[in-house]
Amino acid sequence: MMSENKQYVSAGIVLILLFALGFSRVFFLTVFMGGHFSDLAKGNMVKTELISAKRGVISDKNGKYLAMNIDNNGSLVRYYPMGEIAAGLVGYIGKPSEVGENGEILVGKTGLESEYQNRLAGIAGETVVEETAQGTRRTEIVRKEPVPGENLVTNIDLSVQQMAFSSLKNALTKVGKSGAVVATTVDGKVLALVSTPSYDSNLFVENGKRSDFGGDYKEVNDLLKDDLKKPLFNRALSGDFAPGSVYKLVPALTSLEEGKIVKDSLIEDSGEIVIGDYRYGNWLLDKYGQTEGKINVVKAIARSNDIFFYKIGEAIGVDKLVYWSKKFGLGEKTGIDLPGESSGFMPSPYWREKSLGTKWFLGNTYHLAIGQGDVMATPLQINMMTAAVISGIKCPPRIVGSSSCVDLKIGEQNRKTILEGMMAACSHGGTAYPLYEYGGKIYCKTGTAQKGGEDTLPNAWLTMVIPVGSNVKDWVVVTVLVEEGGEGSTVAAPIAKELVPLFLK
Repeated sequence: MMSENKQYVSAGIVLILLFALGFSRVFFLTVFMGGHFSDLAKGNMVKTELISAKRGVISDKNGKYLAMNIDNNGSLVRYYPMGEIAAGLVGYIGKPSEVGENGEILVGKTGLESEYQNRLAGIAGETVVEETAQGTRRTEIVRKEPVPGENLVTNIDLSVQQMAFSSLKNALTKVGKSGAVVATTVDGKVLALVSTPSYDSNLFVENGKRSDFGGDYKEVNDLLKDDLKKPLFNRALSGDFAPGSVYKLVPALTSLEEGKIVKDSLIEDSGEIVIGDYRYGNWLLDKYGQTEGKINVVKAIARSNDIFFYKIGEAIGVDKLVYWSKKFGLGEKTGIDLPGESSGFMPSPYWREKSLGTKWFLGNTYHLAIGQGDVMATPLQINMMTAAVISGIKCPPRIVGSSSCVDLKIGEQNRKTILEGMMAACSHGGTAYPLYEYGGKIYCKTGTAQKGGEDTLPNAWLTMVIPVGSNVKDWVVVTVLVEEGGEGSTVAAPIAKELVPLFLK
């Protein structure tokens, strides 16, 4: 009997131990690991997926596409129909640099695609689906539809953009290594913005389609590693260049506004000014051994006479010259609605002494007065400067929408005097001889900016105003730069000439 009781007790103890062991296992799995397994179960059964929103298209003022969406082999991809013609303007899209909630949604990387990312992208949707553990979709539980992006209508005129690009690119096959063309209305609407060498934005689109205007580069790596031509560098708004004689419009108007001269004031062209060991000459004497005699501001602009501008620069003084230069937008960003803009550079005596440890001399003022020395500007800044000088209003450039203009309080008669000089520059006897055909109808100023030593050609400039209608705000300003192209009259003026018939009816 005692033996049986011992067996029952032993069996009971074993059962209790087994029960305790089982209970502790269940308790551990349900209490301590329950949340973990629950998450795994849900992960195996429910999945949330993003639905890309249809990106807004970008078009010119007439509804012609600059960026659109097309079906390519069953996938909706971004397409840039104008290829290299508009690459510096529209930019391209790509994967975000940091992956977040919308990590698989493409974003604008440069150009308008970047500047207006939030408006173009729309709002991604999402769908919640129930799946098996193997990932086979079973049912869609919840669906939130995406909101399409906004379509952008720009101020760009594609006919002007195409003409500007082709004219510049053709010129670069003969002379120069790079260049830019900017065309705007006086009130700041950007009609064209060109930079060459360029590239096809479609190269950056995964599974994209090449444009008919694809250009020279066939692969992304080819253009990324081209450190010589730098096709991704937008020279129109990011490139700093010595403006040369196109800058002379500023000291010309400043001397009139400050009362240093009047329209009929005469200054003798001596051919050169010598101060100690330094010589400051005029191009006509250096090239042809001639001088102009006594000239007024109108002829000085028409003939781009350096001696005249040395003398009025001295009369104005560097402080006033810097003040008026900044008033016309030099040395600061224009505020265009594109990323990557440079502010250029406007030197001053304070900067020179602090940064270089040398004083500002009269020779520095001479150099500044003809747009040489340390002053730097972008083609866009020269375009805006020209518009402000001839109109008396300063309007930030806009590719999308319009801007608020500021009245600079410039005397009307002084502005007309500048325009008279610019008209003479485009007429017989002026420096812009390729534009003589339009003499009396347009206004312009040439520029030839020395860049380096004897082995480097100067940068060729031309800034031009085409009167469109009676309202000066509607007038068109075209600025051309050819880097290391030579003389502005010979190289830049023919490029600008091809755009005149688009506006002058």
